[in-house]
Amino acid sequence: MRTKPYTEIGIRRVPCTRCGEKSTAQWNICAIGKSYQGLCNSCDIDLNALVLDFIKHPKKEVLMKHYKGAAT
Repeated sequence: MRTKPYTEIGIRRVPCTRCGEKSTAQWNICAIGKSYQGLCNSCDIDLNALVLDFIKHPKKEVLMKHYKGAAT
């Protein structure tokens, strides 16, 4: 269990916790002990969209359009 954020170089060495591809981003959540998990670009985008749906963010579409552009 990783309790500290990965470095920019370190995250690229970790497989995506969801699909196994090369990670480009990381996240943590209290339910898994605040451990840092790697995510590939595609899964990171999907997770962000899911969370914005969950919180019913009124500007989800605009935010995701900008996030997808920044994440590619």
